Amino acid sequence: MKFKFNIPNKITLIRIGLIPLFVVILLANIPYRNLFAAFIFGMLSISDFFDGYIARKKRQVTDFGKLIDPIADKFLISTALIFLVGRGVELWMAAVIISREVVLTAIRIYLLPSKLIVPASSFGKAKTVVQSIAIVAVLLELKFSYYIMLAAVLLTVISGIEYLFRIKKLTGNKIVNLPNLITLARFLLIIPFIYYVLKSKIYVAIILFAIITLSDKLDGISARLMNQKTEIGSAFDSFTDWTLIICTFVLFVIKNKIELFWVILLVVPSIISGLIKMIYAKKLKVVPVTLMARLSVVLVYVTIIAILVNIEYKISFIYGVSLLTAAVVMVYLTMFGYIIKAASIPKKSSKAKSSRKKA
Repeated sequence: MKFKFNIPNKITLIRIGLIPLFVVILLANIPYRNLFAAFIFGMLSISDFFDGYIARKKRQVTDFGKLIDPIADKFLISTALIFLVGRGVELWMAAVIISREVVLTAIRIYLLPSKLIVPASSFGKAKTVVQSIAIVAVLLELKFSYYIMLAAVLLTVISGIEYLFRIKKLTGNKIVNLPNLITLARFLLIIPFIYYVLKSKIYVAIILFAIITLSDKLDGISARLMNQKTEIGSAFDSFTDWTLIICTFVLFVIKNKIELFWVILLVVPSIISGLIKMIYAKKLKVVPVTLMARLSVVLVYVTIIAILVNIEYKISFIYGVSLLTAAVVMVYLTMFGYIIKAASIPKKSSKAKSSRKKA
């Protein structure tokens, strides 16, 4: 994808660059900060119209612009929502909108090597407009801002479904299929799980956690039965597992149930394993899944359930440190297993290289 430094792309990049200024003003202890923040947010949102108009008027529409423009919108809106949680925006609202944007942006990026650019639809643009109006209404503390935000959430979900239909039309069952939809449902259930843990409604959180973990087997079974096992599906499944695990352990830190260093011990090898899997998948077009990886996930899940039960029913957590230690050891063994697996990837022989040169 070639980058052209034309006027529309300049406007988009400036919009991204000014997002930190919006955050600084929103957090600054100054008079009328919400009013100033609303003004800057409004100007940044309106600039989205101008870059698109200029691109069409001057015939400067580019693939880079089609990709970066909606990403800039999502970045602006997601940033605003994060800093407005508890100040007029409820946590679940922000979580639903941001999750939708993250998932669909990931799909956009995944499709880049295939040269498939899915531009924003009229429905998607309407969603962005309503989201922007809702955020401005929250910043100005208008009485009906809550209902506008509800409308924004509804449009976000509907436009997301519409986007998935368009992706399916372009790619068939490669991305949008039953196993991946089950994984998407698992991913989205992490949002209410986090919400109920924070609200100390642990019994509901345990039920949600059980649904998320048990349905992990369901997407795998459906993928095999329907012959719809894909590279992105395997990667998304693994990403969902570790998103759930890491978010849960961060919640445990917030709840003072474990120390922060346990989260660090889990996150570091998880990131390394994820990077190795990406390299492996890029070279062999297959996402590796080892027995050690499966066992480590199961052990981490058992540890999480034990801690959740301890929080809810005040049951003595005698083996807590032992479980956490075993889980961390398994995660590191998994990482070393992936390193060995990646090191064993066959390299192209010198004969093959010389034959290509001759050809």
